[in-house]
Amino acid sequence: MIAIIFAAGIGSRLKPFTDHHPKALAEVAGKPAIAHAIDKILGSGIERIIINVHHFADQIEACVRTNYPQADISFSDERALLLDTGGALAKISRECLEGYTGPVLVHNADIVTDFPLAPMIEAHEHTGADATILVDPERQSTRRFMFDADNRLHGWVNLTTGATRPDGFSPDNYAPASFGGMHVISHSTLKDIDGYCGVELKPFSITNYYLDRCQQLNICGYTPAKPFRWHDIGDPAKLAAAQADFA
Repeated sequence: MIAIIFAAGIGSRLKPFTDHHPKALAEVAGKPAIAHAIDKILGSGIERIIINVHHFADQIEACVRTNYPQADISFSDERALLLDTGGALAKISRECLEGYTGPVLVHNADIVTDFPLAPMIEAHEHTGADATILVDPERQSTRRFMFDADNRLHGWVNLTTGATRPDGFSPDNYAPASFGGMHVISHSTLKDIDGYCGVELKPFSITNYYLDRCQQLNICGYTPAKPFRWHDIGDPAKLAAAQADFA
């Protein structure tokens, strides 16, 4: 399996740190957030990693090359155009995965967590899902994915505004869960993401893709069986919470 780490984001909510550094290099427990993701991925047995870069890309490349000189880690360069998560996957599919027909594991660099990857990968393989996404029914969020009793994604709701997707979706009789920034995507789905992007690479969110395709594809939610720590380090308060939890 190949893993992809999203590390291109500007991180505007994490200023002033991100005025001079990429968010992926914010430290938790003495090492950059991206190192937590890399260590978790390599520790699960995945040997090849692709990292997309844009904001202070040189710093991320230097950090990775210095700390993982022997690892098979390459970069998808978005310096010219930040492509968001969906566009990033389309670019990687076109430019980095020629001849590869397996699934990919996707991990946000700004998520620090201690849940094991292997059971989610095994669940994806067992169900044959088009995509398997980490979710937490207990974590509160104003925007929630909605799943049926078989953990299949059917839609999305904004609990603050009442907005729903896809058009006409009613959240009644579906269970809400918050997205955890990690997923396993089948080869056929990755190719469909590429086609969804269109001929020219452009920015779009993988969340929008999932919601546009959830009636046609089997997109499954995965919740770890055991409690786990999970932190989005997207702003100073959340970063401090992660630092305290993993201290």
